[in-house]
Amino acid sequence: MKHFYLFLLLIVLSCNSSNKKSNASSPPIIPESLLGKDWEGNEILVGRVSLDQMNYYTKEWMQTEYDFYPLNTDLIENIKPLLQGKSIVLYMGTWCEDSRREVPGMIKILNASGFDISTIEIIAVDEDKRTPDGLEKNVDLLNIPTLLFFENGKEINRIVEFPVESLELDILSILSGKEYKNAYAE
Repeated sequence: MKHFYLFLLLIVLSCNSSNKKSNASSPPIIPESLLGKDWEGNEILVGRVSLDQMNYYTKEWMQTEYDFYPLNTDLIENIKPLLQGKSIVLYMGTWCEDSRREVPGMIKILNASGFDISTIEIIAVDEDKRTPDGLEKNVDLLNIPTLLFFENGKEINRIVEFPVESLELDILSILSGKEYKNAYAE
């Protein structure tokens, strides 16, 4: 009888183990239309990408920088309620050092603030800051990354390339309606 229960236990554990493997998510599909080349011929993302596609494509640096970014939790609590009803568009380059430095922190702040980060529209641009579909037109894209905040379809303000004070303080200034000028504003 002991052997029967032991056998039954092994079957149950085996089934649970194989279920976990089958539920593991597969890598996101990155269609050829989202793949471009930088000036040296290296593969980059270009066009409208999902957060999953971007995270997968940039996994060499994204998760490391995300984990490394030190959140200012006091400011996060102030940012949370101000994100209600806002939409966000991020222009970045998978080839760009500034994007590699700033984007993980931007995503971490928004995630910690309770913002549904899957709703962020992410536009990956080439080194000329263009996409095959012209998604950058009418945006006055100067440098990247550029994080734009919208309310009711109207741009509130943006962070361009790097924060003026800190990512949290700049986001808080923008969302609270304080006067904010990005590093390139005149």
